[in-house]
Amino acid sequence: MNNTPAPGRLAEIDAAKGLACLLMITAHFTSAKLLPFGTFAAPLFFACSGMNTILLIAKTRNNRRYDLFHVLFPLLLFFGGSTQVVIMHGGPLRIEPEFLQCVALSLLALFLLDKAFRNPLGLGLLFPVPFLVRLLLPLAWLQRIQGTPLEYLAGSGFALFPWLGFFLFGVFLLRLNWRTMVWLQGALAAGFVLSYALLRIPLDKFSTSLSYVFLALLAVAVAFSLARWVAAKASLRFFRGMTEFFALPGRNALMFLYLHYFVIRYWASKEIIPSLFLFLLLETLYLYSLCWVLLRIYESVRHEIALLPPVLFLLLALATLRWAGWLTPLSELRLVDMAVGILFAFIYVLLRRAFASFCARGRAPASVSSPR
Repeated sequence: MNNTPAPGRLAEIDAAKGLACLLMITAHFTSAKLLPFGTFAAPLFFACSGMNTILLIAKTRNNRRYDLFHVLFPLLLFFGGSTQVVIMHGGPLRIEPEFLQCVALSLLALFLLDKAFRNPLGLGLLFPVPFLVRLLLPLAWLQRIQGTPLEYLAGSGFALFPWLGFFLFGVFLLRLNWRTMVWLQGALAAGFVLSYALLRIPLDKFSTSLSYVFLALLAVAVAFSLARWVAAKASLRFFRGMTEFFALPGRNALMFLYLHYFVIRYWASKEIIPSLFLFLLLETLYLYSLCWVLLRIYESVRHEIALLPPVLFLLLALATLRWAGWLTPLSELRLVDMAVGILFAFIYVLLRRAFASFCARGRAPASVSSPR
């Protein structure tokens, strides 16, 4: 199989997103207290999604058909992402301010911001705004909006404010060369030390405290720099293999999201030895490798448009059995929920492929480049 990135994709972005996938397993397989660096999975994932999205927006801005693409698929992800909510939290099919809902709203926000400012890569300069908005909102108002539609904008979960800031930060990183990246990392490290060590602001992910924001932005910048460095050396066999090891999940991130729940539930060790740090690392790498193998199989058929009707039929049949209550109480409902999610991810990618082919018959796309 050809291991080069698909046209329009950058290997360093896919590799960085693959690293986010590894951190995702770390976060969900173990307690945050055991391997705390898993907390950076979402910020890095969001930053890479922002990079890929803004590059696609810039590349297709002269093709009006893509305007519908950039609206339709975030909406599909927003509602279809309810399958991930069920896997994560159980209960009935519903929509909450969760991971995929935040991704969908942020992708739509990037598209609308580009329409307003007409400067795709320049949007990265706005990355502090969502964090500042969240920090300045009154606590009493934040508490009142819980349980209302406004919690998608500034609630306690994965809300647009502040998490949109990580998408925009990814766009910002695309503008930077190596030297500027080093200066940025130094400034972020200084900001973390000031906020955490001197001002004693605790690290809190979902309230996105100032200390967490600085540390998460630093982690994203370091991870992307590492991925860029490894991808730049892909002419060497070792680095080429390393790039592909992370890039494969990175370019199939939605499918990875659903697959990793399945792999953790059915292949993770039943008893964890929290005192053995090496065990936790090896187990995480083992689970990631299992996902990698499954994704290698999936990637060979993910763009076969002819599979869309049977996969869609299977999804509808399985979802009907599940949500109409026709499965017996003894059924493994969690497995069915995961199967529905995996089928949704498959259909989502197939539909994107089909719609992109339709859009490609429009006007020729614009070109965009990012500094190295």
